[in-house]
Amino acid sequence: MNADLFVAEPAQKRPIVVRLDAYALPDDHVVWKCSPGKTYRFYSVVRDAEVVFPDVRGLGGYIDSGRDWDDAEVLEIIAEDRWVRELESRARGNKPNAGSDAVNPTDRTNLTFLKRLFFEAKKGDFVVVPAEGYDKEILFGEFLTDPSDLQVVEAKDGDHVGQYVGRPVRWRKRVIKRDLSPSLIDELHYRAAVFILSRSRAEDVYREVLGNFVIRGRYVAEFSTEKEKFTPEDFAVVSMWLNGMDYLRHEMAANPNLVLPTQMGFAAMGLERVPDDGATELRIEIQSPGEIFAKTVGPFALTLMALMTLSGCSATDIIDNGVTIEMKSVGDHAPDCHLEVEQSVNAQVRTMSYARLDEANCLAERAKTDAGIKTAGRLKIDPQRVIG
Repeated sequence: MNADLFVAEPAQKRPIVVRLDAYALPDDHVVWKCSPGKTYRFYSVVRDAEVVFPDVRGLGGYIDSGRDWDDAEVLEIIAEDRWVRELESRARGNKPNAGSDAVNPTDRTNLTFLKRLFFEAKKGDFVVVPAEGYDKEILFGEFLTDPSDLQVVEAKDGDHVGQYVGRPVRWRKRVIKRDLSPSLIDELHYRAAVFILSRSRAEDVYREVLGNFVIRGRYVAEFSTEKEKFTPEDFAVVSMWLNGMDYLRHEMAANPNLVLPTQMGFAAMGLERVPDDGATELRIEIQSPGEIFAKTVGPFALTLMALMTLSGCSATDIIDNGVTIEMKSVGDHAPDCHLEVEQSVNAQVRTMSYARLDEANCLAERAKTDAGIKTAGRLKIDPQRVIG
């Protein structure tokens, strides 16, 4: 009998799949602030109806008529609404404001706000709706429709009940105002009814809503702990793991064909120097709960997430089979950032080799078990593989 019939096929590699609860955002993604009306009068309607709308009456019939948008016509509606409100205020005995029923600069400003909300904000952009007082929830939402795809909602303003026009949203998160960063609160207090948040404050929003994300090549990952007493030992273990991985990243960037000295273990790497200007940016808030944010230009922040998730696997399984990364996205045109993270993870583990990776995994497991460190990554379990 032909012996060739008994030659076994080489075992097929079955990459380990890591699912990161991390989001890729389009490069043109922005965060809007939209006021829920003067004195926050429509906050409850906006929250419950899930529609963000400007405080302008009379647009419902215009939108429903199917006519093409005309700035001059809409300006007349805005001016008429302002003047009707002025007459109602005078009828209640309030002091008259200067002006007339003619279009004025305030009306033109309101038209600009309205057009930005209706026609400039993209599907997938985020929107923040502020609330009055520091003990109420700030609403963080996502626009669900394309520009000009509008929705009519009914709302009450004093004795007036009427139709208002806005953009439908999905609330992603609600946060008590006092729990937000002071800088974000200050920007939300700007008087303009509709505007785009600055990039630095938009990043605050992404951290609140998404936790882990990438936009315009900047990657942010969050590690957390709910341990009641975070000790120096806990901090040392976490720091050694982070610095060891960061040292390896830094050396690989300088030398893509890096071969580590045979005698250098991972613990030694954890104590190596990394220049401040080349190190991963960290923001550490250790309390209960505590958070560590890693921020990098390039995929390394999310690489750390994946490596922490992989720490329960054997080095042999990781290196021999490789790792596949899955991520989420926001909007319709998010880049394929998971491929960069995947390449980074596989390059790091191959460069470490088996013994160092096992040592690194043991340190990461200790960080998870003793220091309570968690990250939003999960292994996609393959029933034909034993993890560990």
